[in-house]
Amino acid sequence: MVMRIAFSPPEQHGFTLIELMAAVAILIVVALLAVPSFSRFREATRIRTETTRLMSDVVLARSEAIKRNRQVSLCPASVGAEGELECGGLLADGWIIFEDSNRDASLNAGEVLIRRGRAVLPGLGVSNRLATREADSAIRYQPDGTARRNMTLMVCSRAYPDIASWSVVLNLVGRPRMAYDWGNCA
Repeated sequence: MVMRIAFSPPEQHGFTLIELMAAVAILIVVALLAVPSFSRFREATRIRTETTRLMSDVVLARSEAIKRNRQVSLCPASVGAEGELECGGLLADGWIIFEDSNRDASLNAGEVLIRRGRAVLPGLGVSNRLATREADSAIRYQPDGTARRNMTLMVCSRAYPDIASWSVVLNLVGRPRMAYDWGNCA
């Protein structure tokens, strides 16, 4: 009796070219669906980050006014004809916080510059709650910590105006707070 040994090829491990192409095609479709959502998430995060930065500087201005027992102003920063910092322009382009000794909401010689805030990230803007004008007003904190005005500084995306805004809201006594979707970016 002769024993026959059946020959079987070794087991193959891995993918065929067709299976690999199908997996890559599925991966591309999923990535194309995820990219717009990720872009919107990234933009929403940028809005929140810039609002938090603006809020921290508003809080700093208020606390410095109380600590120094002097008026402290936060205003949009611009560079004057002689290269000096002055109030003017838009908050979105940056701001300055300074001890306003003569209470004129203008950085003069001899007044202490507390902080210079950089411009908001490109593609973002700072406006009023109705988004009818860009924010360009100074915030003046009195020595008792009051601002004596209501104000909303809304941060919006110019690329995605349908993404909800974040705002810094000041009440009459000067207390700032952050608010989500507190206005219309359109």
